[in-house]
Amino acid sequence: MNAINPATLNLLQSADTEISAALQQLRIQQAKDEASHSTQRTLLNCYIREVARPRQQITEQPDSTLLPTLPFGWCQRFKLAQWLQIGLPESQKQLILAVTRKTLMGNYRYFFPVLMRSVSGSGAAWKTLKAEELASVLIAEICLAEEVAFNQEFLQQILHSMHTKQGIMLSEQLYQAGMQSEQLLQESVSGRQQDLYLYSEQSLAYGHAFHPTPKCRQWDAGEGEARYAPEYRQSFQMHWFEVKDELLRVETIAPLQPDQLMSDIAPDTLQAEEGFTLVPVHPVQARYLLQLPVIQQALALEQIRDAGISGESYYPTASVRTLYNPDKPWFLKGSLNIRITNCVRKNAIYELESALALHKRLQGIEPDLKAYHQGFRLLGEPGFLTVTLPGLDASEDKAVQEGFGMVVRQNINTVLADGEDAVLAGALFQQGAPLAGVIDIPDKLAWLEAYAHALIHPMLAAYFNHGLIFEPHLQNTVICLKDNMPTGVIVRDFEGVKLVDQRWPEQELTDLTARACQSVHYSADQGWNRVRYCLFINNLMEAVSWLANDQAELEQALWQTVETVISAFLHKAKVSAPDPADLEYRLTALLAGEPLPGKTNLLVRISKSPDRAAGYAPVVSPFASGQSIMSSHSATSLSLNCQEVI
Repeated sequence: MNAINPATLNLLQSADTEISAALQQLRIQQAKDEASHSTQRTLLNCYIREVARPRQQITEQPDSTLLPTLPFGWCQRFKLAQWLQIGLPESQKQLILAVTRKTLMGNYRYFFPVLMRSVSGSGAAWKTLKAEELASVLIAEICLAEEVAFNQEFLQQILHSMHTKQGIMLSEQLYQAGMQSEQLLQESVSGRQQDLYLYSEQSLAYGHAFHPTPKCRQWDAGEGEARYAPEYRQSFQMHWFEVKDELLRVETIAPLQPDQLMSDIAPDTLQAEEGFTLVPVHPVQARYLLQLPVIQQALALEQIRDAGISGESYYPTASVRTLYNPDKPWFLKGSLNIRITNCVRKNAIYELESALALHKRLQGIEPDLKAYHQGFRLLGEPGFLTVTLPGLDASEDKAVQEGFGMVVRQNINTVLADGEDAVLAGALFQQGAPLAGVIDIPDKLAWLEAYAHALIHPMLAAYFNHGLIFEPHLQNTVICLKDNMPTGVIVRDFEGVKLVDQRWPEQELTDLTARACQSVHYSADQGWNRVRYCLFINNLMEAVSWLANDQAELEQALWQTVETVISAFLHKAKVSAPDPADLEYRLTALLAGEPLPGKTNLLVRISKSPDRAAGYAPVVSPFASGQSIMSSHSATSLSLNCQEVI
């Protein structure tokens, strides 16, 4: 797993031939080191949050007799650091690592490498761990504690994610150095950075900071990570099929009409024969579809025709499968039958139907959310398309409809005001600061206040006023900027939107199938966990961490700013909320410092459970004045499943 993938080597070989072999090797080693450190960082983040801290296996100030046992010169090397000891009782081992201070939410910045020793028998000397070794040790410890077999598949996924990061790191080095050819880049560095939004969508080099496999993408052999992954800053044409009109399923919400939708996405370079309509799919998905026997039969019967690669180019965005062309009215969110992080990214039939039903309801609710902040915007999803072939059994029909299933999403350019820029929150706040120097923030408190108000007030209003549960995590949140200050936020992806069951009974959802209805219904407690996790753990925690840059006083002031924004919403909203007692109860507990729910991304993967089975681990609140004890209400709500939140 230490070799750079062939696609990345091709990029390297396309660089200026005068660049020395020594410099090339240096870049490769730097990419390997950074990918290794990033992998260890996310593993430690997950393990400490989900396992070590809840099971009280952390010692933040190890006994003074322990430090002299460290390798010679180790304490001097990290003399300004603090030390963190993690016990692995099932494996009879110890880890020790140098860290910076603990943040208000219990996180650290790590110095590498990590040290480990055995504590069985007379003990042993400390040894440094590579990323692969750390992953194996942590998986083994959890599997022993849970009395399950070692999860070798999960280890391979961790290494796969690290391997992918190596390629991304090297590609980005070449990109920033201006070494890639015009043919590979499509555009110059300066030209691409002028489109801040697109640049940010393709800058998630590290991915989720609390996910063990943030860059695991299990493409089939030869598919080409460097051809289709957003971080390589490529674009590509779609693969088109001609489908008989009567076999095409297109559903829309007015004012959009099915014919208009298909006209909007049709390529300029192809014309379908009379009685057929052109349908786009991702090139990788096309290869998957073409090997299905039912599709081969449909081709033989000329129910569909393979029109090949053609048309305008699209850019892959952060989710990999959602594609963007700035000159087209719609993003295309198509199925992609490969595993990306948690699951295979295909559009289930009930997800197509529920996205449309939610769009219809959100049309009437969005104005109320904008009343809490005029800069709040949603990217509508008013239509979907798929293919239905005759004479198939249920399994075959499902494979075809999901395989061709595509949701269209409103182009971001249609909701931006004149002079506004847009930037993906996940790219702005991520480790490595890829947008450092692009967005200047002289007053961090004022900047965060503007951002927090634009995000928190509409999201809390959606939950308390309408029983709507959004997923405002970093990959779903786009920040609108004018003169580098937040003017609003855009929240996207209706697949993650849920409805509180008590507020939205089944008799009000008659346009949804039973399966679709089941997929969108949450209890009030499940919904509140989801809102708090996405809003405060996944999003604002990373925003504060990025802005504070490990400065304790600034971190405290930033969280006080967030607290003030929440308090302002409580004061404003309780007057008109449908259930003011529930609103006051939940927000008062939040501001009093009850633990926040952190999704257990590591444990759910160890157990080989579906992502929807993941639970929550309690995370110390930045609003707590001291160590909080979880109330019985919080303990109950934290045990609920969190569904598919990244």
